[in-house]
Amino acid sequence: MAGDHVPQLGFMRDRSPFIHVMCARQSGKTWGDDGILLGNALAEPESTNIFLGLKGTGVKLGNWVPVWKRLCARFNIPERWHNETDKLTTFPNGARVLFGGTDDLENVRKFLGNRLHHGVFIVDEAQDQKDDVLRYILRTLLPPMLTPTTRVILSGVLPDVEAGLFYELSTSPGWSHHEWGRAANVHTPEAMAQLREYMRLHGLAEDDPQIQRDWYMKRVWDAGATAYRYERSKAGYDGNAPAWLDRFSVGIDPGTRDRCAIQVWGWGVQDRNIYHVHEWVTERNADAKWSDVAAELGRINERWKPAHWYYDAGGSQMTLDTFLRDYGVPVVAAAKKSDLAGQVGRMADLLALGRAKVRIGSALETDLLRARWDQDARAKGLYRWSSAWHPDAADAARYALAGYWDSYVQPKPKPTQDPWEQEAARDEELSRLPYFKRRQRELSR
Repeated sequence: MAGDHVPQLGFMRDRSPFIHVMCARQSGKTWGDDGILLGNALAEPESTNIFLGLKGTGVKLGNWVPVWKRLCARFNIPERWHNETDKLTTFPNGARVLFGGTDDLENVRKFLGNRLHHGVFIVDEAQDQKDDVLRYILRTLLPPMLTPTTRVILSGVLPDVEAGLFYELSTSPGWSHHEWGRAANVHTPEAMAQLREYMRLHGLAEDDPQIQRDWYMKRVWDAGATAYRYERSKAGYDGNAPAWLDRFSVGIDPGTRDRCAIQVWGWGVQDRNIYHVHEWVTERNADAKWSDVAAELGRINERWKPAHWYYDAGGSQMTLDTFLRDYGVPVVAAAKKSDLAGQVGRMADLLALGRAKVRIGSALETDLLRARWDQDARAKGLYRWSSAWHPDAADAARYALAGYWDSYVQPKPKPTQDPWEQEAARDEELSRLPYFKRRQRELSR
């Protein structure tokens, strides 16, 4: 089946218990996945073999019909073995191959049984799967069912950004790794000529980030693919925040099913930057109690004495009114959730300028790397987060930014004996001021 597609053949022959395959689109990855499923079903009687994509409907349109059924027909698998309703193929030897989505795990569980002896379990589109879904599958759902003969395969493409559990596992020693680009797919020999023609028509060069990722698997990241356009090289920082910070603002985003997040920004007079100095973020479904939140807020208040507190109260004015009485937090203002696009835009601008400094490795940085707009909503002129990742930590951070104002003080010029130099220094200082302050200063002179 693989022919001269050497990387695809190596992937299909791998019998490691945990396999990680990361490719470009149209590189032969899905055909390799389905080839593994078909080969295992024919070779292993009574085996259960499962393929999960993002959504069951998408799997039917993207794999069941155009790939799986074509592959089966190529190897003379009768049509009557297929169950179109369940997207299930049952073989005479008792082996089964089921296609579904991670959005319907309840239905998938019915086919798992107690063990996956000699079975194959594939999670596709893993780069777009929610991290908590992948963790649940890998750490909770599968372990009781695995045997020494089970193969678990994470299958996906190189993501646009350097983030996510699937990408992190690409360097994990517990997984057998395979990757290749579009250029390696010998089953589409016309592809390179098509690429050159496409670049000519659209004025693109081979060093375009998308082409480098899709065709050659280069780690060239696209910050523009995310809502916040965060780049670690511009806005990330390690170590401690400056000790001279003297103004602080706190954002609180409570959660029950989502994460509960608290973020603290600090700034001062010595430069125009604002620093991410502290965060407290729970796991999803942690069901955090207000007593837990209050204890953390008390520690924050004791250490930094923030002047600004912003809390997503879900529209409850009563909660805001009783916050001081119940939890001892001085002044809490309702976060303005209605201005989502404006708040994200402001934060994205500060990040792009390198003025907002984010702790590397924080939950906030992860959110900034992964948060995307729902493209269907954007086509309608609406702003809504993609369901692939909800940025609770970033939400708390953008609430807290409402308290930030530029308190930078321009250092006074060094004294000089030359009056002309003094005048030039004053003119330079004036040029840096906002218009109204500059006019006020000029009139006073």
